[in-house]
Amino acid sequence: MSKPGGRLPLINKLLYTSDMVGSQAVAQTRNLWLLFFLAPPASVSLTAVVPPIDLGPFALDSRVLIGLVLTAGRFIEAFDDPIIGWWSDRTRSRWGRRLPFILLATPFYGIFFALLWITPVGGASLVNAVYIFVILELFFLSNTLSGGPYESLLPEIARSHRDRMSIVGWQFYFGILGAALGLTLTGMIQDAFGFQVMGLVIAGSGLVFRYLGLRGVWNHAPRETPTAQISLRDAFAATLRNKQFLYFIPTFVFFQLAVAMVIAWLPFFVSEIIQPANGGTATAILTVLALAAMSVSVVLLWKLSNARGKRWVYSACLLGSAIYLPFLYFAGFVPGIPPLLQGAVMAFLAGLPMAGVNLMPRAITADITDYDEILTGMRREGMFFATQNLFEKVGSSFSALLLAVVLLLGETASDPLGIRMVGPVAGVLAFLGFLLFRGYRLPSTVSLETVAAAGLDVTRRSIKG
Repeated sequence: MSKPGGRLPLINKLLYTSDMVGSQAVAQTRNLWLLFFLAPPASVSLTAVVPPIDLGPFALDSRVLIGLVLTAGRFIEAFDDPIIGWWSDRTRSRWGRRLPFILLATPFYGIFFALLWITPVGGASLVNAVYIFVILELFFLSNTLSGGPYESLLPEIARSHRDRMSIVGWQFYFGILGAALGLTLTGMIQDAFGFQVMGLVIAGSGLVFRYLGLRGVWNHAPRETPTAQISLRDAFAATLRNKQFLYFIPTFVFFQLAVAMVIAWLPFFVSEIIQPANGGTATAILTVLALAAMSVSVVLLWKLSNARGKRWVYSACLLGSAIYLPFLYFAGFVPGIPPLLQGAVMAFLAGLPMAGVNLMPRAITADITDYDEILTGMRREGMFFATQNLFEKVGSSFSALLLAVVLLLGETASDPLGIRMVGPVAGVLAFLGFLLFRGYRLPSTVSLETVAAAGLDVTRRSIKG
């Protein structure tokens, strides 16, 4: 058992952070392919599994319908997070507060992900829409039961700025491997074997790496941390009274929404503008370039976080994304340059500022939990990470619907306005995040002295039991 505030050995850091391979593969596969799988463009040789609805004056395109289904599923499930976070904060067991959730919920996380890609009815059917909604809800629930407590271990096993940045740095690099699996190899697997095999492969990776990570922290996760014995209502209210959290969370929501929208847009952009044949392989090439750019930029961001602080780096990434994303309007449409080359340059440049959305937020939320302990005297990592996930999921749940609506402006090579407008819309979302983050003032090392020096409130608050 590691001592409070002690350093986590490197091998255990590597095992803990290796979970990002599986979890990012699962997340990015869903972001990239699920809408495309359920409601593909008319130009590809795939059959939509959900039909349009036409009830006279009330009509919905099949993609808008599935966008509503995915949005509703994500929105409803988001409210599980605070309940599970509060539950894990107050759990007593011989394995501590977090480990039982991870151990028992992880198998269901893999099973329900695999079932997303196996629909009960061939062709377009409303039965498939109902099935997808139910399986999606079960996948999200099991993912939260396993992943929420797993994520909440970070502030408990890494108590210093450098340890946290070390862990989130390794998480980033393992996340790059996972994203490579989810955003590149999945296209090749899908082209060769279909969506069902792709889903099974990615589900298996999620299970294997989650349990590897659990093994890495099994003997280092604290068992003796006092439980936060307060009601769910009081715990949620106290979380939302933390002003630094309120400055951070909307920025994260807008950033994630912009990124999720661009990722889900990529197969449509490739299949209509870049390379209609073998679109999965072309999509893989572009995502490899974006991931390569992220790998390059994270080294600089990591060093800058030590020199300038997390706040400066995250703010710069928000602003950089807001400036760059609108230029996606021109990708593939510049005369005299091969569209694939345009897409390659676009993907590489997009990866540079987007590295920050994967590198910084976990460490920032960990700092906010330290600040909350100063204010309340309780360690409530589960509630903070869960509330962050609640708002992020509510916001990003609209990515599929927003993308579907924007694509109504035009989604073909002959009528591409919707495809071109995705970049500017995502840029506006990132800029809103940049503006809102300007009020955040926590230092990178949170202690009573550093917080007071930053001019922030350090008055101990009483919260109800």
